[in-house]
Amino acid sequence: MHPFRTSSFACLLILAATLFTGCGPSVVWTERVAVAEREPRPQELVPYPGDGLKAGVNPPGFTWNPAEGSKAYRLELRKPGGAAVISSEPLSSTIYAHNRVLAPGNYEWQVAYLDADKRATGVSRTRRFTMPAGVPELPMPDMARLRNSLAKVRPRIFLAGNRPQEIKAAVAAGNVKWWKFFIESADAALAEQLYPEPAGYSSSQFSVVEWRRMYLPAKIGSAHVARTALAYRLTGDPKYLEAARRWMVNIAGWNPKGSTSFRLKQPNGSDGNTEAAMPILDRMALGWDWVGDKLTPEERQKVIAAMTVRGNDTLNTFKQQDFHSHPFSNHEGRLLAFLGNAGLAFLGDIPEAEQWLDYVIRCYLTSYPGWGGDEGGWAQGMGYWSAYVYYLTTFGEALRGATDVDLFRRPFYRNTGYMPVYFQPPYSTRGAFGDGGDRGPTESQQVLVERFADVLDDPVLRWHAQSIPAETPVREKGQWREFLIEDVGAVVRARPESAKREVRSPTNLDGSRHLADIGWVAMHSALGDARNDVWALFKSSRFGSFSHSHGDQNTFQLNAYGRPLLIDTGYYPWYGSPHDQLWTRQTRAHNGILVNGRGQPPGTWAANGEIQTFERHGVVTLVRGSAAQAYNQPLSKGVMQLWLKSLREPVPPATPQVETFERTLAFVGSKSKPVLVVHDYLKTDGPATFDWLLHAVNRMETDSRTGTIWVHDGEARLVLRMIASRGVAFSQTDRFAVAPEIEGSGCADKPKECAARFANQWHLAAKTQAPTDEIRFLSVMAPYREQETQPAIETFQSGDSVGFRIAGTEVAAWWGAGKTGKIAAGGLTGEGRLVIKVDDAGQVARVISK
Repeated sequence: MHPFRTSSFACLLILAATLFTGCGPSVVWTERVAVAEREPRPQELVPYPGDGLKAGVNPPGFTWNPAEGSKAYRLELRKPGGAAVISSEPLSSTIYAHNRVLAPGNYEWQVAYLDADKRATGVSRTRRFTMPAGVPELPMPDMARLRNSLAKVRPRIFLAGNRPQEIKAAVAAGNVKWWKFFIESADAALAEQLYPEPAGYSSSQFSVVEWRRMYLPAKIGSAHVARTALAYRLTGDPKYLEAARRWMVNIAGWNPKGSTSFRLKQPNGSDGNTEAAMPILDRMALGWDWVGDKLTPEERQKVIAAMTVRGNDTLNTFKQQDFHSHPFSNHEGRLLAFLGNAGLAFLGDIPEAEQWLDYVIRCYLTSYPGWGGDEGGWAQGMGYWSAYVYYLTTFGEALRGATDVDLFRRPFYRNTGYMPVYFQPPYSTRGAFGDGGDRGPTESQQVLVERFADVLDDPVLRWHAQSIPAETPVREKGQWREFLIEDVGAVVRARPESAKREVRSPTNLDGSRHLADIGWVAMHSALGDARNDVWALFKSSRFGSFSHSHGDQNTFQLNAYGRPLLIDTGYYPWYGSPHDQLWTRQTRAHNGILVNGRGQPPGTWAANGEIQTFERHGVVTLVRGSAAQAYNQPLSKGVMQLWLKSLREPVPPATPQVETFERTLAFVGSKSKPVLVVHDYLKTDGPATFDWLLHAVNRMETDSRTGTIWVHDGEARLVLRMIASRGVAFSQTDRFAVAPEIEGSGCADKPKECAARFANQWHLAAKTQAPTDEIRFLSVMAPYREQETQPAIETFQSGDSVGFRIAGTEVAAWWGAGKTGKIAAGGLTGEGRLVIKVDDAGQVARVISK
């Protein structure tokens, strides 16, 4: 037990904390004040713990949404009907991290909204939660005690105690596949000439070429600091120490408020480069912890002076944004982990480091990550999950290695490792939804999931990491892996016994998973079985198309036998490139629906959706999403200007408004006869045309007479039958509205390079031929292998019901006016949207979608 934990002290001995702990008479529960809570708005936190929640950590981190006119907030907690046990001091942010564990039992909490005189003018709703016995403890630590406990501990980040010996043993045993890349990179850094401070932007106009020119020296130079400092600690060779000292002092000489600062305004109106500032803050902290005591007094002072400015500017950035309350600025999410490492490294050397660390830990215990919740989702998508959770957990591992503050005890960190298991299994070639979804699992994901596997001792996560088809990294001249320096992360967490731990595939887990925190659903027929798995993904998210999410509410993807069949299309040259904004992030790049040619605008939280239903019925998973309002949001000014500049086609009309768009998926997870059914119902406040969209890697074959579509990739095949309540016509193209770019130029300038990097893709639309204000689509999809017989699809109709029979599955849908009705066709009856009957090897399931 570390000495700075306050939970072991008697309440009466910490009189100064009575407002926090409820020990004194000032602890209150505000009554006879009106409930004034409103619904959360975009970029605001949702109240947590939610009503009826069973807490997964003790104490939970409290969050709530703002109240207009309030000058401060007071968090209040009590036993139901009893006296208050917490009454916080006035808080400026909408979070609260308690510094003591709670006794097991039931609790209720509320927030009092305070005026300038600290008087309550309103309260939030009262919410109740249960604190079970035995859940992991994670109170807010006392920074002064933490500082004192670490005063004589060096190194303290990753290399405390006998960790260097353990790492050396792992290397000697051949358990660190990144070691060769790491030590070769450290050796190459020895011969590198010191980089001069990058010149800033030539004007206030952003340039992606200049952006990269500025950040590369900072990323690579700071990577040299981390690698050579670590190499010295593990080998004792003075040549690495000299290199680390040389690079640290060099970077410390760069102006901390200049071109490599974090968004600080420069004389010509441009900003400091965030991609340069972040690695400097992070890796200079590692270098300081590992070799700072080997610098001369003058060199130490130079590093401390520079890092004091960088750390304080970072904290000021967070405070100006109130990142605690609004943790949705993307780069700041990465920066949080880096400031945490800086606070931990410079604690006791820079007085303000205590404030840095306090801010970071308080955020980790409450509101961040804001992109997901207890289920472990990450709304920005798998590509950004791999990178950002990698950064987050790097600080988490550093902190738990030096203290008993274990951030991995939070439910998010205990669960998030399963996001790739379901949404990007090792045998997938693509990455689900969001920016970077055109790529499969990466080596950074492998390192990250290995981290979770070891921290949680989880054999399934270990299987996932070991199954990612990543070769042992080989360093080529000029290759530094400067973004994530995965080799450093892999080396510092190496343990000699890791290779002996249990590995288990997820084949016995439920194949379906709903991440309610982000509105994603995965449905597998044979999870973990690369040869036989068929899986569908569906999304309808409250985060809309904000940040690195796309305008893809109520869209789906389908994969089979390790091959992508129905995909998200487009690429991610860089954030905000014309191709990214006008294709990849647009609804037309996804398996969705356009209304009068209009999709959901990119970059808009309000363009959101909702998972209304998630049900499991034997082999059938039923999910329904609603996304009408996502279509009723305007294009941003910037996207509109880019559209008018880059496209010849007119901007689609903003009318009519979409009143209803509900999409229901029924996934039949049969191991031998998997089937996906998709049912759509849309209602608008005026006549419109509708485009039902599909996308694939290869050209699709179609039969417009029967509504049949064939898709193929590798040995995987798909036969799809679609019917609509109005006549449709098929069209198909392999053209993007805007071609992908390379280094700021279009593919017309570099056709060979583009052809290699941006493989061709195909886009199909089934477009209604006459405007209508109500439309239904019903489709059934059956994957099979090239050598297998194509499943036969039979259609039937009776009155106001239509349906299909295929491979042991029968489905009938309501086809009359309105969302639902009495279905009676093909021997299927019921009232609702769909009736599904499945006979899977004699096991019969009958499901009604109400």
